Amino acid sequence: MLEPERGADVIRSCSQQDWPRVIDAAARHKVLPLLAARAVDAGFASVLPASFAEMLSESAASASSPELTLSLVHHRNALRIADLDAQRVELQELLHSSGFPTVALKGAALLERRIWPNPAARRMTDIDLLVVDPAHAVPANDAIIDFGYRMVRPDEVAGDSIDHDDHQEPALLRDDRHGSVEIHSHLLPRFARHALTRESAVRGLSAETEGSRLALADVTLHVIAHARLADRALIRADLALNSVFDVGYLFDSEPSLPAMLARRRLPRDVRRAVNVHWAAVESIFGVNTGVTTTSARWWWQCTLWLADRPRLHSLYRDLVMVPLFLDRDRLSIRDGRDLRGWDLARSRVSHFVRRARAAVEDAGGAA
Repeated sequence: MLEPERGADVIRSCSQQDWPRVIDAAARHKVLPLLAARAVDAGFASVLPASFAEMLSESAASASSPELTLSLVHHRNALRIADLDAQRVELQELLHSSGFPTVALKGAALLERRIWPNPAARRMTDIDLLVVDPAHAVPANDAIIDFGYRMVRPDEVAGDSIDHDDHQEPALLRDDRHGSVEIHSHLLPRFARHALTRESAVRGLSAETEGSRLALADVTLHVIAHARLADRALIRADLALNSVFDVGYLFDSEPSLPAMLARRRLPRDVRRAVNVHWAAVESIFGVNTGVTTTSARWWWQCTLWLADRPRLHSLYRDLVMVPLFLDRDRLSIRDGRDLRGWDLARSRVSHFVRRARAAVEDAGGAA
């Protein structure tokens, strides 16, 4: 359904009985806005008049059909994306005028370059900005707060990332705007940072020039590293579909990207992540990047196979993540202190019990 070429025919032929399962799967894999946009393109869903969509949004009743559900999803995400991009422009201008130049990352960088043919098809929850000078991270955050934003409360964010560390300042939001904004001092979390450093990415960018952007190859590598290395997504066999479409559309805008990344000297695990991502792009977009390996294609097919078996995937994911979850450095970061001896042992037991309970609950919910 999500494939650019054949998706429309599949959407139109889907039965009413299958739609709840399809919508649930799209939401689980974080591509529901993309499915909604494909449904609109296929004529299955509609672009709603603003007054009608607002009336439905204020109604307590749930959408009565998949056509209406997807139409509402498309309308709401279009509003969200337009507002997030407007905030990006406002905040980058504000920070540049305050002496804290930034470059856009991830979804914000793709919006800035108009990479997606339909920006409303991409799921996006926040604006990621990298300060050119890491010493500007805290004052940049303060400037945004002075502009009317506030810190996101702990109960407003998910806390399930194992790679959470000091690569960004606390998220900020405005209650009258969509999403949040995060100021980054590093491009990636600690355990993915070897893929692309802040210093190499911003080299050559001028602090005086407004509107500076990362090189397209760096944008691509950052998207892949965040999707496949942060939180160990590659070993967990996560689909990371949103980022696959990101890179697919990046490839569409610049076909030389696979060759550009192939010429870079990358650590082995980074190269493996890049190859698997290109294999995913080839599979979904029906293209030939010219750089994908047989082992990468095989791993992508295994990833797809596990995605069709949620219970098995949940058990597999928690099994392979045990050594990583119990790593001393990761537990020390989560606890905010250097753990050793009995403190480390207690933390490992406590964290293992929590993860075991979560694994049982996940497996039961996916059954």
